[in-house]
Amino acid sequence: MAGRTKKYAEPGRLDPKNDFIFRKLFSSPGNEDLLTDLLNSILQPTPEKTICQVNILNPIKPRDHRADKEAVMDILARTNDGTLVTIEIQVADEHNMAQRAVYYWSVVFTSQMVTGMTYAEIKKTISINILDYVFLKQTARYHTVFHLCEETEGFQLTDVEEIRFVDLPKMLDKWRKSELIRETEPLTKWFLLLEANEDQEIAKELEAMAMSDAALQKAIREWERLSRDPETIAQYISRMKGKMDRLSALKTAEERGMAKGRAEGMAEGRAEGRAEAKQEAICTLLDKRFQPVAGELQEKVRQMTAEKVLDRIYEELLEAETVEQAKQIISRAGKTKPR
Repeated sequence: MAGRTKKYAEPGRLDPKNDFIFRKLFSSPGNEDLLTDLLNSILQPTPEKTICQVNILNPIKPRDHRADKEAVMDILARTNDGTLVTIEIQVADEHNMAQRAVYYWSVVFTSQMVTGMTYAEIKKTISINILDYVFLKQTARYHTVFHLCEETEGFQLTDVEEIRFVDLPKMLDKWRKSELIRETEPLTKWFLLLEANEDQEIAKELEAMAMSDAALQKAIREWERLSRDPETIAQYISRMKGKMDRLSALKTAEERGMAKGRAEGMAEGRAEGRAEAKQEAICTLLDKRFQPVAGELQEKVRQMTAEKVLDRIYEELLEAETVEQAKQIISRAGKTKPR
């Protein structure tokens, strides 16, 4: 279940698991009802706490300080009771999901505080992470919920924090075994929508279910509209290329790092190997995204050996949109004293 090869694609439809299409589908103006339905399906609140409406917020939380990392979430919304909810969808395992989920949750939670506000006024913040790979191998459950709990007795410290993970491959496994029952699992319909491009039988079941579900009917219509829109298609292709470039750079770094580590038996050699692998990952990323200035920036990167500095450069370059931003990131890192 760790990886899947696409064997089927719904003709003419863009992949709804792509973060760009997912965001368009569930957070575009006029689609608040779809997000409301999705949240109720995931959170399954009691009748008196059912989410009636959502206010979609800017998913970009800016830096408080220049050196901070900017947080860009797929969807950020506030429900009618004031609860803040962030949703992330990830199709590839970049080996940082736990830290990323906690970081994004903390950014949204702490952003509520303003001058004069009391701690009692802080609203609950929920982080939802929909993953297209098996994240938690310790359990067969596809939907897991985390809180801050006392270590020995397990009681909850507070209800203001909540981090959830939905593993789609585990849901697919349940569906294939006929163990995913839509009458008892409200999330089934949205699972079918997200997986419809992967399996013809799922696509057929989705269409059948939509006949009696207004929200699903609207979602399919919107999905088809987005899949025909030239501007959306162009942006989709651009995002897909960027993701492939990033994953290629990560894979290259891992392979070269392991090869160097095997070749160098001593600790110093392993450290040099890790630094060189990180330099190469950055240079690959620069070459793919920031021509024609990649060469001069690569030379500067190869002169840096501090692993923490190289890690920071790589993370910030993933968020950079322009050549000028890339130059500033590397220039600023070059002036940083390794710790």
